[in-house]
Amino acid sequence: MNFIDVAPQAVALLGIFATVSLVTYLIFHWWDPYWRDVQGRLAELSQDEDGDSVDWAEHDLGVNRDGKSDRVRPGLRSWLSPAPMMQAGIHHRGMWLFLSTLRCLLLVVPPFALGACYWAGKLPMQHAFFVAASLMTVGYAAPTLWLRRTSRQFHRMLRNALPDFLDLMVVCLDAGLSLQESIQRVGQELQWIHPDFATQISMVQQDIELGSPVERALRRFADRTNDDALRTLSSLVREGQRFGTNISEALRGHSDMLRFQREQAAEENAQKASVKIILPTMLFIFPAIFIVLVSPAAFKIQEAFAGQ
Repeated sequence: MNFIDVAPQAVALLGIFATVSLVTYLIFHWWDPYWRDVQGRLAELSQDEDGDSVDWAEHDLGVNRDGKSDRVRPGLRSWLSPAPMMQAGIHHRGMWLFLSTLRCLLLVVPPFALGACYWAGKLPMQHAFFVAASLMTVGYAAPTLWLRRTSRQFHRMLRNALPDFLDLMVVCLDAGLSLQESIQRVGQELQWIHPDFATQISMVQQDIELGSPVERALRRFADRTNDDALRTLSSLVREGQRFGTNISEALRGHSDMLRFQREQAAEENAQKASVKIILPTMLFIFPAIFIVLVSPAAFKIQEAFAGQ
């Protein structure tokens, strides 16, 4: 046996060993209970600029107030930042691990697999290189594109549900309930209409039950989602409690402003539709209409020339 006969098997075994080693490293690195305990203790001891305790999820994932990662773990963490996952409403750590592992496998496995096929003589070098580059591109871009799409859908849900939440909050506050009781009551009422938003409100309620003030819990909610409307809401609640103003009136005005902004966005999209429809009309509709109108005359002209 010469080197050419042994090379494909060696490359295949090397790819298998590298993949298994990488998966094992990820499992032991991200599911290390000691690391999570240390981060939990650091989150309890850390203080932000206002003297508030840092949110455990934000501190553990290395996310600052601007929604950017200011501390990256060693390894593959910088490939897919956890901050966009929190802004997309995904708080399960297993999903981040799944996406990171999937991206890593799609970046590592195709070169080894296609290289083995090339050395075995089953694929030419050009085809193997093209397929490997395509799979690596898809593996790098697909998780990010899916996450951006999920984030857009999550923020659209927030924009649609927040005015209803504020209207119900105004009703509960005018009925005599406190701000904390109003949040709890409205969260229960929104379970059937906006279940995803009710889940986020339940997280706010859990934060309040653990001892955080209402304005701080709402501010953390705004930091997790990176939504400007929620930041404005937390500011209104904080200023209302600080200066003793009527919070229900401020919430009513904020709800009206959000609905007005949503109406303006709908009118803007309606005006953009007339421009966006020009290209598909020219590419797909006009050729079909041209064929339907011109083909009978073309057949008659052909028959007339054939008769002569």
